[in-house]
Amino acid sequence: GGTGNITLAAASLVVPPPPVTLPVTENFSSGMGNWTIVNDSGTASSWAVVSGALRQENRVESVNAFDQSSHKGTYAYYTAGTSLSNYRFSTDAIFLGAGLADDIGIMFRYQNNNNYYRLSMNSRFGFTRLEKKTGGVFTPLAVNARGYNSGELLRFTIDLNGSSIQVTVNDDPLFAVNDSSLSTGTVALYTQDKASFDNVVIHIPENTATVTLATPLARDVIVDNAINATAISTNIPGGGGVEFLLDSVTSILDNAAPYSNTFSGLITGDHTVEAIVRDAGNVELARDTNTLVGVGGDSYIAAGDSITNGSGDNYATDNLSSRMLGFQGYETNLSVLLEGNQGKPVIVYNEGIGGDESVDTAFNRIGSILARHSNSNKALVMLGTNDALALVPSGSGCTGTACNGTYKGNMQSLINTMTAAGKTVYTALPPPVFGSGGPIPFADPATATLNTNYISAYNSVVLSELTGRQLGPDLYSYFLGAGQNRFSLFSDVWHPNALGYTAIAALWYNTLNPATPAALPFVLDSLVPSTTTPYVKQNLLETGDTYYVDAAYILTAIPAALNNGRWIMAANGDTGNTSASYINFSTDRPVTVYIAYDGGAAALPGWMSTFTSTGLTLSTTDPFSPTLNLYSQSFSAGPVTLGGNSAAGSSGADSHYVVIVVAN
Repeated sequence: GGTGNITLAAASLVVPPPPVTLPVTENFSSGMGNWTIVNDSGTASSWAVVSGALRQENRVESVNAFDQSSHKGTYAYYTAGTSLSNYRFSTDAIFLGAGLADDIGIMFRYQNNNNYYRLSMNSRFGFTRLEKKTGGVFTPLAVNARGYNSGELLRFTIDLNGSSIQVTVNDDPLFAVNDSSLSTGTVALYTQDKASFDNVVIHIPENTATVTLATPLARDVIVDNAINATAISTNIPGGGGVEFLLDSVTSILDNAAPYSNTFSGLITGDHTVEAIVRDAGNVELARDTNTLVGVGGDSYIAAGDSITNGSGDNYATDNLSSRMLGFQGYETNLSVLLEGNQGKPVIVYNEGIGGDESVDTAFNRIGSILARHSNSNKALVMLGTNDALALVPSGSGCTGTACNGTYKGNMQSLINTMTAAGKTVYTALPPPVFGSGGPIPFADPATATLNTNYISAYNSVVLSELTGRQLGPDLYSYFLGAGQNRFSLFSDVWHPNALGYTAIAALWYNTLNPATPAALPFVLDSLVPSTTTPYVKQNLLETGDTYYVDAAYILTAIPAALNNGRWIMAANGDTGNTSASYINFSTDRPVTVYIAYDGGAAALPGWMSTFTSTGLTLSTTDPFSPTLNLYSQSFSAGPVTLGGNSAAGSSGADSHYVVIVVAN
């Protein structure tokens, strides 16, 4: 040896927190001092105790929230719970954000920001997901196609026992998995927007039997005609087991874990599967029932950008089916059309991500999408809007490495990856862009460079150069075909509105079922106001929606007679318009036109002399015209002209009228 200087550095002694004594009950009466806040999205959150509940007040969804399709937000974790292992964790949660219906959920066995389990629900995309994050990487464990209802109280419960994880939402056993990646960790409350959490309980559950079906999931669709039923159960007494019951008829008892049974040769359609814990004397101790288990059906993945996701769809009413619950998009409409006409179960998972270009979906998203939906058999792909805005070259005519970085190269890679995973891929022709950004559309979208040099070029690639795909619908021609401009079906210059998405669903359906096409939804053609701005729209509306294109007033009560009507959204700024021909449109069928006119007006305009009072009203939040009286007139198929709000004869109207067209 030699000699030298030795420097001794003081070691940092990490003292583990003392073990937590269960039960822990937290109603936040003493504030939030027991909780640590983490802002995972890079956006500042705002957590505080309000009226006895822990609330988060900011929208914190990050612009990078969808890396690898894993959502990020903010969460509050119970600081002292890091040594917890086996426990039951429950809490009440309500999503309070307006409009976007983003993630809300809980985390458990949380060790740090790179290692935890998470249950999240999202109605913007329409899903409930159980996933784990280990070493900073998300892995899906279970997923369905249902989000939450607006204002719904969500009671989350997690049971952890060794490697078994059982998930219950509102007293309904939802997911069950075996996963041993994380054995200890605390709990956390997670959200991406305004939310409230209360009544947190962590305890050791009573020593009673539990059972949750791991497969099949309720409301899911299985492609083949067999069901592999598996269940996770706790506290089964000696000599007991799990009975699997199909449609209340076929019964199999399994006396040894892991509990499972396969039902094969089933008829196409919906089935009910039950798992029942029985003791040695055949006495029932616990039961889980999963209904609407579709067999012999189709499970679709809808992959794409914000149009696939449903941005601009304000109409939540048509985004609920027996299998699916979301707030936007064409997917639920399409699943209802397919299931109603094909005679077999169908589910369509919304995997659209706002802002995605073809390169994002093809190389960043597809791995996690396929991991979540390994059992799906079909995929619906529509990309191109963001590629055009980014001036991505089409790659038309390219071969080999020359296609790298082009729309063609990206799309071909995506198709190849999906088909290699066993999916039949349908690729749509993307719709036009009606502007480069902001509210003002192109004067002539058909000659705009973004459409002629990019969207149209992409569509040519889809039509004639991509291989291994089935051809999807031509969305471009529907919205901007020869002599046709349906900008009135867009919420802005890039995204369809609710009525536009209804049309997209029908177009997809007709592509998938060319022998039995469905009628396209009723829309008004040649809808033109007397002025060029602010661009009158037609849409589906419901209570809570705005009804002018330039004002934020909302509808608070709508008569049933207007159900399924086409609302013409005019400009309240045109209240003073005196034209005899303010709005013009045409219909291909007889209709009833309703005019909702200011209930405080002294006189109606002369052009309304042929309209009859219905005695019905619309209620609004407009302080100047809170009540609009409804008048109606029937029209035959053909052109319809409506005059200005302040045309000759009118007096005293403080706000613009509203038009609703109902097909007879």
